[in-house]
Amino acid sequence: MVVFFLTIFLIALLVSLIIFYFLKKSTKYVSITAVNKNIFNQQFSEINQDFKLGVINKNEFDIMKKELAQRVLKYSSNNNLNEKREIKVWANFIKIFSVPLIIIVSMVIYNYNGQPGLPDFPLSLRKENNIPDIFYKRALIDIDKQISKFKRNIDLYILKANTFSALKNNDKALSIWEYIINNFEPELDAEIMLSYGESIVQSSLNEENRIIIVDKAKEIFEKAAKLSNIDTEIGALSRFYIGLYEYQKDNIPLANSIWNAVIKSAPANAPWKKQLELQVQQLSKKQIGLQDQEIKSMVERLAERLYSTDSKDISEWQKLGRSYLVMGQLEEASKAYKKAYDLDINNIDSAKGLAESMLLNQNSNASIDDNILNLFEKILKEEENYPLALWVIAEHEIKLNNYDKAKILLNRLLIQLSEETEEYNLVLNKLKEINN
Repeated sequence: MVVFFLTIFLIALLVSLIIFYFLKKSTKYVSITAVNKNIFNQQFSEINQDFKLGVINKNEFDIMKKELAQRVLKYSSNNNLNEKREIKVWANFIKIFSVPLIIIVSMVIYNYNGQPGLPDFPLSLRKENNIPDIFYKRALIDIDKQISKFKRNIDLYILKANTFSALKNNDKALSIWEYIINNFEPELDAEIMLSYGESIVQSSLNEENRIIIVDKAKEIFEKAAKLSNIDTEIGALSRFYIGLYEYQKDNIPLANSIWNAVIKSAPANAPWKKQLELQVQQLSKKQIGLQDQEIKSMVERLAERLYSTDSKDISEWQKLGRSYLVMGQLEEASKAYKKAYDLDINNIDSAKGLAESMLLNQNSNASIDDNILNLFEKILKEEENYPLALWVIAEHEIKLNNYDKAKILLNRLLIQLSEETEEYNLVLNKLKEINN
């Protein structure tokens, strides 16, 4: 379409130049004598006749002749000047508006009628800016003519297969690829095998509306991988498709291993590396999303079973509480742990889970609820070095200005932590703050 508009512009420019030329030519030569010749001759004849009849003398004849000549010349000059100005105005008007007018008219015609001389869709009817199929069909005719002359030219057959793919005629495209594979075996390379495999994938995509790597396609991609290095685009893409096959077979670790090897081997400045990394990331996110959805469904089924039967199994309620805690559903986690705690208030694991979920569910700016403090104090009686309980109770003692007790708790916590960790530095800074 760009070529068409460029052609229209050049034609408009050429037509305008022709118009300029004739306008200039038509106003170049102006003869004052020719314009007024008839008027002068007529009046001069009348004066000359009067002189011959003796109506005027010789002196009067000369004066009148001179005055008439000056009057006619002046009149002719004024008229020609006005005419020149009028022609010049029209010439400038045509010059200014001719090019845009031709271009606008051409675009309007193209918008409603399509490209002249071709069965092309008008712009107003196009949904996408795609190349019309007629061009591919014409290309196929030319390719067939070339094949009839050069029957052993593999490039022509590849071009024909790709053209059928562009027309979304995958059955014919695959038949051409199979002909190539069967009849040009010595000339087959990694790029040809990759294109053939992608054509098989494209056929599956059109039928299922999603990418499916069938066994036959995987076999072709493996052949392409053997014929290419992993650090090339063809080698990387072949192995990516093999990884995708394993991914679709739920062999996720193997798929990730193949993809990581491809990305690691790819040159840093390879233009295709970034796109490949993006594809792998999207597939990984999709897999994580599927796993999360599966976990969520399992937790929901467990919760429905426990609540509907009013289960007395403490470990099952603890399991449900941990699941909700991992998923970030803190209120549901507290409810599940409360069920377990109520069944046995001396169960330390239930107390830990309930205290932690209630603490996390509380507003971070609010003072710690007494029920939570009571739970952590109970936990410390059973496990005197439980880290979270030591920290929470120490923070509470600091607020009460019980610094000595807070120091004891924080020191018990500090000796459990590895130096240079974030938690160690946090506790150490808290002790320094108290001492100061």
